[in-house]
Amino acid sequence: MAFSIVFEDEPLCYPYDDPAEPAASGLLTLGATRQGFMASLYQWSVDDYQRQWKQAIIALLRSGDKAALVTTYGSPEVATHLEWWPMYLVGQTVYFQDHFLFYDQLPRSFSMEVAFSFLCERETVNEEGRQISEWEVPLAEVEAFARTL
Repeated sequence: MAFSIVFEDEPLCYPYDDPAEPAASGLLTLGATRQGFMASLYQWSVDDYQRQWKQAIIALLRSGDKAALVTTYGSPEVATHLEWWPMYLVGQTVYFQDHFLFYDQLPRSFSMEVAFSFLCERETVNEEGRQISEWEVPLAEVEAFARTL
């Protein structure tokens, strides 16, 4: 499958040597690219992430616009940012970018209930004129993965 987002079958790790801050390793497959990530389990469980991924994929397919997969979450009360992968649907292609969303740079308070309202429009070049890294996956592959959820 050219698209998937899953947790790997590995024991929890503790990246900060703090038993109160476990993390789970995950894998995002985007075509031929495999991107590993460490999802903090300080506030969210594995089930919380999986639920968010499912909601994001369904939202993207229904809206035909954009949504994002959260790979590391900490609320504004305990973290400075979250990491997510915005998905932009353009024609029959879904473009993915890896972004950090810094809470102190937002125009209003962040809430997961309206998280996608904080997504920017897709840009392919940054302010310095450099190409923004992105990965493309055929829409059919995202739809196929959605059927497995």
